[in-house]
Amino acid sequence: MIVVTGGTHGIGAAIVAQLAGNGEQVLFTGRDTAAGEALAQHTGAHFAAADASDPAAVAEVVARAEALGGGVIDGLVNNAGAGSRSAFLELGVDDWDRLMAVNLRSVFLFSQKALPALQKSQRGAVVNVASIAGKVGEEGLAAYCASKGGVIALTQALALEFGERVRFNAVCPGQIATRMMARVIADADRLAALTRRIPAGRLGEAGEVAATVCWLLSAQASFINGAVLTVDGGETAGYRTPPLPGAPRA
Repeated sequence: MIVVTGGTHGIGAAIVAQLAGNGEQVLFTGRDTAAGEALAQHTGAHFAAADASDPAAVAEVVARAEALGGGVIDGLVNNAGAGSRSAFLELGVDDWDRLMAVNLRSVFLFSQKALPALQKSQRGAVVNVASIAGKVGEEGLAAYCASKGGVIALTQALALEFGERVRFNAVCPGQIATRMMARVIADADRLAALTRRIPAGRLGEAGEVAATVCWLLSAQASFINGAVLTVDGGETAGYRTPPLPGAPRA
C-alpha cells in the first residue's frame, strides 16, 4: 500500500497513474472530488477527499490505508502543495500560514501518523515532493521558498532518525508543464524567456517527476536515504553565460 497526497492533478496524478500501472495498491488524496473519482476509476487506485493539512483528515486517511494494506504501509508520497506569488512586504500572515500548512505541515502530519505502519514494511520509503525553490531563492516567492526549504530539511532530519527501517528522500522539480504553469505556457514570450534558463531547452513533464518518485520508492533505490534529487533540466546547475555576438553555441 502506497499513500500519495495531492494526487488529483499534475505531478500527483502522474505519480498515482505510474504506481498503479506498476501494480501497486495506491490510496491518494486531494480536494478535487470529481477529478479524484475520475482518476480512481481510470487507474484502479483508491481515492479519499481530504485536506492534507487537517490532523483529523490525515488520521482518517492513514487508518484507511492501514486497513487496505493489512496494517502495513509500504510507501508515502507527500506531494500536496500550494503556491502564491507576492512581494514580501505585501505578504499577509494568512497567506504565509496557508502555504506553511499545505506545503510543510502536511508532510509532518502524514509522516508522523504513517510511520508506525511504514516501519512494519520490509520496504518502507517516503518521498517528499519539494521544489527547486527550496534550494535557491526566487523573488516574490518568499513563503513558498521557505516552506519547500522546510520540506527538504525535515526530509533529511527524518532520514537520520528513521533510516534503519524507513528511507526518506526528497525530489525537487523545476519548471514542469502542469496547470500551475498554464499562464506561462500560454504566453510565448514568457515561455521563451523561461526555457532559456533551462539547459534542456524545455519544460519538464509531470511523468518525468513521477518516474523519479517511483524509482525512489522501489527496491532499486534501497540504499538511497536522505537524498535531495533535483529534476529541473539543469536549471539550478549554475549560471548560464549568454553567447557572445556572432559566436556559435553548441
